[in-house]
Amino acid sequence: MISWKKILEEIQLELAPTTFDSLFKKTELNQKDEHTWELHCINEGVRFVIERKHKMTIIEKMKKHGASQPFVLVVTAAENKETAQELGPLFPNNKEENVALRLHQSNLNPTSSFDNFAVSVSNQIAHAAALAAATEPGNVYNPLFIWGGVGVGKTHLMQAVGRKIIESTDKRVLYCTTEEFTNFLVDSIRTKSTNLFRKKFRNVDALLLDDIQFVSQRDFIQEELFNTFNKLYSQKKQIMFTSDKPPRAIRNIEARLTSRFLSGLVVDIQQPDFELKTAILLIKAQQKKMKLTIGAAKLISASIEEIREIEGFLLKLYSIKKDDDPITEASIERLISHQGGAPTSSKTNPKNIIQAVSHELNVTLKDIKGESRKRDIALARHFCMYFLKTLSSLTYEDIAAILGKKDHTTVMHGVQKIIKEISHNSNMRITADRIRLYFS
Repeated sequence: MISWKKILEEIQLELAPTTFDSLFKKTELNQKDEHTWELHCINEGVRFVIERKHKMTIIEKMKKHGASQPFVLVVTAAENKETAQELGPLFPNNKEENVALRLHQSNLNPTSSFDNFAVSVSNQIAHAAALAAATEPGNVYNPLFIWGGVGVGKTHLMQAVGRKIIESTDKRVLYCTTEEFTNFLVDSIRTKSTNLFRKKFRNVDALLLDDIQFVSQRDFIQEELFNTFNKLYSQKKQIMFTSDKPPRAIRNIEARLTSRFLSGLVVDIQQPDFELKTAILLIKAQQKKMKLTIGAAKLISASIEEIREIEGFLLKLYSIKKDDDPITEASIERLISHQGGAPTSSKTNPKNIIQAVSHELNVTLKDIKGESRKRDIALARHFCMYFLKTLSSLTYEDIAAILGKKDHTTVMHGVQKIIKEISHNSNMRITADRIRLYFS
């Protein structure tokens, strides 16, 4: 006899908590006969989602746990009239479960919301526009086009819009990447079911298309996107796009589509400043149930540039920490010291980095590579060590050789000194940001 409890434990690891609770928490698996199993769900809405999205996963796990083959899995819903009335015809009666189920059906990440989106100068306009669009979908900022670099929060903001619409209205929302949109269309043409494709994408109240810069060059893809846009726009349905570049900079796209993108509000998100990075880091740590002090968070923010790198650093920190051990600044410093820097580019080669520090701090190259311990010279030398380590893939030994130092521990000390200064001293942080502009 296979254990449904063990299968559920595996499924729980693969799903967001709210999704698992709304779909699987009240399910039961029973063997009807030698070759037939029944999975009982609390209502038809849950049965529909599990049948469409999770049935194959369940079957694979049943095989793994020893279900005799061949077998058939039948997914059923509660048939008792009293139960059906209590739970409702389609969705759970509980509002929280209802929202979780609708988020799942809309392809939205249940963890992305306005509540856990950190706002600062770099993204406050985009945040305000997204919040307004979510509050009055289809009536303001339609379409809404948000663009920015990797890891600045575009997808989070888009998904927060979808979540707020679902939480505050009964409107139908659909989020997908442009690649998924393209794949859906190509598959519908192959199977001669374009009517199903149009029903899926045009019968919604809010369409959220992520990474629109990847829209296919094929004419029929852009034609369908254009017609889908027109249909939704004419009905005052909310449309939102994200991209890594502004509309006019997207290559190989029809002018009429660019015109549609520009017909609403276009707003960008800049790279996060130090304070915003620290806030984002604290939010992500909280989501992983990691206790970080503000001082520890500042240390990480000062030493790592990209938000995606910060996420990776947190995962590494999470993997090495012991359950009962606090995360100390010392342990973070040790991990940072063993972390490789970014790949060296033409802008961030050693010569350019040293010249930038020399120019900004008005210290000669000769003094930087010399032995003087005057405060301004030592500071410039430490900044060189910091940027050579964080902006390139050089080792401490490499940096020591470049700066004419005999011992790589001198470099380690210099890097850690700047990291601490940046995390606690706003003037030092401003100086670091000015130097960083040379490489942007």
